[in-house]
Amino acid sequence: PVENPSKSRVLYGQLSGGDLQYYSFEVEKGEKIVIGLIVPSGKEGLTFTPDLVIMGPGLSDEGEVPKTVEVPEGYGARIFSGKRPINATYEGFTPSAFYSLVRVDFQVPESGTYYAAVSSVEGGGNYGIVLGYRESFSLIEWLLIPLNQIRTYRWEGQSLPFIIFPLGVTLGAGILAISHKKEAAAGFNPARWAGTFAGLFFLGTGLSFTSQMLFSLSRSSYSHEVIITVFLALASIGLGIIALTLSLKDERYGVKSIRKQFYFLILGLAGLLLWAGWLIGPILALEAAVLPWRRKG
Repeated sequence: PVENPSKSRVLYGQLSGGDLQYYSFEVEKGEKIVIGLIVPSGKEGLTFTPDLVIMGPGLSDEGEVPKTVEVPEGYGARIFSGKRPINATYEGFTPSAFYSLVRVDFQVPESGTYYAAVSSVEGGGNYGIVLGYRESFSLIEWLLIPLNQIRTYRWEGQSLPFIIFPLGVTLGAGILAISHKKEAAAGFNPARWAGTFAGLFFLGTGLSFTSQMLFSLSRSSYSHEVIITVFLALASIGLGIIALTLSLKDERYGVKSIRKQFYFLILGLAGLLLWAGWLIGPILALEAAVLPWRRKG
């Protein structure tokens, strides 16, 4: 069962050949149902084209529903055959690319439980049910968006090493640069280490946004949502540069430690707001905001 079907979300799933997946939701008479069916771009999306069946009280029958679909007694059923467009759609917030096979928007004739079934007679693969039309997030949902981004990349078929490669390169380069200045690193206190790695995580996610944007654009048509991705990438990179500048600048940290802690508090909150640092970066920045910045000795 799906609660609050008007809330915008994507439900990811996987289907085997001849298999079915059902979703149910309660809707009141006159309310709107907005539902769609997507598959990831790439090789799999070129061969896997599932169908969507909507069932509910008061609906008129449309199309030939597969015999494997169980239609409740007294319900009408409408089948929407998946049709793959020429070009995949680019989505700027994740960023990602997908084929939109079906999109349905209608008002329900009667109150009750409605069902959506994803069906594929031939072949199988990953799919997504795009449900709802109201964009709303709880605080926890907003904070966990970076983890959902990784889940989306995995749904697209990307390997975990490919996903974390930009961040890994950034961390590796940062550690290598610090190791070449052992004398300076020896004077690092916990606050400075936290601030430095917060900056590296921010930079890494900025590069990740950029690489995912280029990867998705290589499998989709151009979209104005590229502007959204560029903004998020530049914001992450900007936070990273500021954090590294504050952490590595040679000065008497004890003199302005309170101001520096305030800056890292702002950086941590901004990182959470802008999905920078994959949660780890903001946590490290907030840690740098509460730790003392006085030098050793």
